[in-house]
Amino acid sequence: MARRTAARTDTGRIREGNEDRYLVRDDRDVTLMAVADGVGGGPGGEVAASAAVDELAARFFAAPRAQPLAERLGDAVRDANTAVLRAADTSGNASAASTLVAAAVAKGQAVIANLGDSRAYLVRDGASRQVTEDHSGIPAHGITRFVGDPRGVQADVYVEELRPGDRLVLCSDGLTRHVEPEEIALVVGTSGDDLDSAAQRLVELANSRGGEDNVTVIVHSALPFGRAASAPRRIVGLAMFIVIVLLVVSGAIAVLFAVAPGQPPSITASPSPSATASPSPSASASPSPSPSATPTETPSESPTPSASP
Repeated sequence: MARRTAARTDTGRIREGNEDRYLVRDDRDVTLMAVADGVGGGPGGEVAASAAVDELAARFFAAPRAQPLAERLGDAVRDANTAVLRAADTSGNASAASTLVAAAVAKGQAVIANLGDSRAYLVRDGASRQVTEDHSGIPAHGITRFVGDPRGVQADVYVEELRPGDRLVLCSDGLTRHVEPEEIALVVGTSGDDLDSAAQRLVELANSRGGEDNVTVIVHSALPFGRAASAPRRIVGLAMFIVIVLLVVSGAIAVLFAVAPGQPPSITASPSPSATASPSPSASASPSPSPSATPTETPSESPTPSASP
């Protein structure tokens, strides 16, 4: 099976270091993805972004599997905030903070949470729709909600029902500074099942237009193109094959029962009466004719097979 998620990160053309971090992890029937864009400059941003994605994964997958997906993700984001504060204190970078956009996908449903201006887009039928809302203000690209906030955090949480062919895109603002939503849809749509190509082309497009910031992109396929359509056809074909086999087998059994010999006839012989001697020398015993035996045949019934598809 082709991979369903691809990711790329790049320093860009201006920055010396990359403060973006990303996460892609599959665990049985759940895929967890996240992009964190460190703020505060220098090592502080890297520390915050790393602590955010590490704690997010640890807490999300440690939660009870029976817990609703939205609750698991929301709790994990709050724990990520605590982890960033702890990492900032330990590293001596008191102002370290990070944006965070995360998505948990399971059973055709995507639960998305965000803080800051890292975004999630849903690409469907050739169009791109921004799912998340930026938490930003003045000055430009300043963020108003982030992990590493000592006041605590409450992420916005969105739920999307995915369809076959949908693409979910998570990215840092290093992409959206240079690439419009329609262009994201175009690149992702023309890349087909090649998710690595889609992610790489988006990064290259941002860099070709200046690459003013670190750029990170995750592209996730809800279902590979054609997979959803071909699966039902395969199931129907298999069911028809099973029905045909059962009909052939049941027909053969019926024929065998029809041509098989029945039970041997039951004949009851009646003894001939004793001849009575006649005083006439010419008299001879006339034996009674043997009764005509009427065989009793019990036909065997052929069971009618019940064909189960």
